[in-house]
Amino acid sequence: MSLRVVHCVGFYFPDQVGGTEVYVRDLAAALVDHGIESSIIAATDGAPREYSWEGVPVFRYPAKSDRTYFQKLVGRLEPDLFHLHSWTTGAGLEHLRGVAELGIPSVVTVHVPAAICIRGTALLEGRTACDGRIDERRCAYCWAEGRGLPAPAARLLSHLPKWTPPAWTARSPVRRIATLASARAMAANQAARLHEIAGLCGRIVVPSRWMHAALLANAIPAGKILLSGQAAGEAFDCGTRPRRGEDGLRIGFVGRLDAYKGAQTLVEAVLQIPAETRLRLIVAGTTDDLKNLRLIERAAQRDPRIELVGALSHDRIPAFLDGLDILAVPSQCQETGPIVVLEAHAMGVPVMGSDLGGIAERIRDGVDGWLLPFDDPRAWAAAMREAAADPAEVARRAANSLRTRSAGDIAAEMASLYGELAVKSK
Repeated sequence: MSLRVVHCVGFYFPDQVGGTEVYVRDLAAALVDHGIESSIIAATDGAPREYSWEGVPVFRYPAKSDRTYFQKLVGRLEPDLFHLHSWTTGAGLEHLRGVAELGIPSVVTVHVPAAICIRGTALLEGRTACDGRIDERRCAYCWAEGRGLPAPAARLLSHLPKWTPPAWTARSPVRRIATLASARAMAANQAARLHEIAGLCGRIVVPSRWMHAALLANAIPAGKILLSGQAAGEAFDCGTRPRRGEDGLRIGFVGRLDAYKGAQTLVEAVLQIPAETRLRLIVAGTTDDLKNLRLIERAAQRDPRIELVGALSHDRIPAFLDGLDILAVPSQCQETGPIVVLEAHAMGVPVMGSDLGGIAERIRDGVDGWLLPFDDPRAWAAAMREAAADPAEVARRAANSLRTRSAGDIAAEMASLYGELAVKSK
């Protein structure tokens, strides 16, 4: 079946991108083999523009444009189906509503925990993995505690009546108090938005089992959810690569240097390892979180084994992984992915990862990686030190690190889903 699909994201190449945009790019390319023509529409803070990226047309629209503007853009492309991959103000529920008014069937892929969690991490009180069930009081308490409110005050706030602050408070000196007081209403709104999305789209696609369970816990019907895992792109191939450099064990991190990605855990761990231990930590990334960036920079200044190499474009990540013995993914939240774990394994690189969410689903502890407590730098330090002392064990886990899925597998699942929904809409 020949179909036209519009994929919608919050931003896109050539901007600095994350796993969602990589997923969309690889999916659009692989759908060609199924006779499906893709277009990308993505928000921008700049002026509207049109261009081609790797042979796929891309249309950028102002993030603050109104629904009518967005509908005209979508209508001009005449898609058979709309696929939303974002959960942002620039590409989210408001845009899905606009597409529904046009009568175009849609699919939503949930790439981030923010879809169910007002705190954004899906960690209950910041300490343990949450089941994802939206409960007004529990979520209000967790969110307020995460904003620095003492536990007794957060508990009291969670029992206040639901209240939505009037618009004028956003510009007043009491805006912080008003925001805190609206925590229960925020949680209730989150649940309502989730159910509205389920009602507007034909299917919700999730890349991890924990998110599938979370949607079920929020009373989203099982038939509305499709579990479809991610995959590394074809550029990621192990080939023949060196294992151990002259400078000892090479551990790498690549991604945002925001606190929730956990690079600070790695630098704290290295500082706990005796200086004579032969290893290097190579950190690739950037951030707008200046406080966390300064913490990481200060650690690098204290220990020459920590090297900061700045941000990498996605096309440079295969070469970066090729130079590592181990990739570290110390996320401080429940990820739905991340794709970089799969990219490392496709390159034959074992992964040290947090024992949370999608990371725990993708790493086989003791086989192709290490699962470690996300909030304990001492455990990471111990694992790094043991790996540095036992290159044979690192090599064994590297040999078990393999590609398990391709973009073609995802495209086959999406093509089947698109065809099903397109037929139903006629």
